[in-house]
Amino acid sequence: MRDEAEIVRASGAPSARLYGGMRLFTVAFLLLILSLWPDFAARSPAPVQWFAAAAGVLVFGASYVRVVFSSIPRSRRVRTPWAFAALMASGFALLAVLPYNWIYYLPFYLLTCLVITQRPTTGLLSAAGCVLVVIFVGMARGTTPVRLGMLALQLGVFALTMTGIHQLIDFTVTQWETQKAAERVATERERRRLSRDLHDLVGRDLVALVMRAEVVAQEQSGEPVEAHLRHIAALARTTLNNTLAVVEEMRAPDVAAELDDARELLVWAGIDLAVFGGPTQVHRRAPFAWFLREAVTNVVKHSGAQTCRVIFGPDRLTVEDDGRPRGPLVPGAGLTGLRERLEQAGGELLVEASPDGGVRVIARLVKGG
Repeated sequence: MRDEAEIVRASGAPSARLYGGMRLFTVAFLLLILSLWPDFAARSPAPVQWFAAAAGVLVFGASYVRVVFSSIPRSRRVRTPWAFAALMASGFALLAVLPYNWIYYLPFYLLTCLVITQRPTTGLLSAAGCVLVVIFVGMARGTTPVRLGMLALQLGVFALTMTGIHQLIDFTVTQWETQKAAERVATERERRRLSRDLHDLVGRDLVALVMRAEVVAQEQSGEPVEAHLRHIAALARTTLNNTLAVVEEMRAPDVAAELDDARELLVWAGIDLAVFGGPTQVHRRAPFAWFLREAVTNVVKHSGAQTCRVIFGPDRLTVEDDGRPRGPLVPGAGLTGLRERLEQAGGELLVEASPDGGVRVIARLVKGG
């Protein structure tokens, strides 16, 4: 099934490039460890010490990269607690192997991971606790109070700076999402205005044309004139019906257009999109389009997912993600309104856990719907 899916990667989006740059910049901090190797090698360590140092740095670096890449954009939780635990364990273990200056490097790596994996307030409190632990370890190793004080000051400024940068980026992305939402509202408002104008102006004129043609046809006695006028009346009536059909189509959202909008929104949010199947005549109903819009919006706003899947079934439309819900799977106001629309159209709304641990939302037609 996945082989047939349409996969849309988010690598080309500005927000994706921004977060990608942040990941690479944060991972580049690991290069500072290389500056410790000359001092380490100068001590002529035994093979066991070489092996312990290399293994510890490898575990530390792999855990650090895992935490960084799984937490930017910030997911407001530690998504890989095992990696964070391995990072801390290997980092403190390396204090016994690497040169003394490692005690000044380790806190910056720990603070970085604390800031990017938690909410701002929680991250700063955790950073303060980390600084206290580092000071305690430094005192146990005989570090002078002046050097510990300078280190604490540097760590505090570093934590505040990292938090501010992430807050600024999150604010920028949120502003973009708000702008996109406003553009969609403006587009919908314009669509409704055109629909109203077509209905009120063009429809009224065509009705008048039909009525006048029919009146003339009834009053004229010549057969050829009457036939022509009746033909005009029939043609005008057909035009009226076609115009009203176009008006109804403009008033209702289109699932294909909503899929394009969803693709663009997910790309800008840095979330990959996988589309299975395609819209059929069944999915042309307005409730399916409204459902797709609301479900994808919820993925962007609440899931913290990396991938969103849209699945078109014979009698249903499914949207699921691989995020981690922060509470019970209870539909909010948007999905509650959609549930009512679906029920009015002979359908139902289902909310359940996805196989990846995220949320799966299904809109389907019940029998006879």
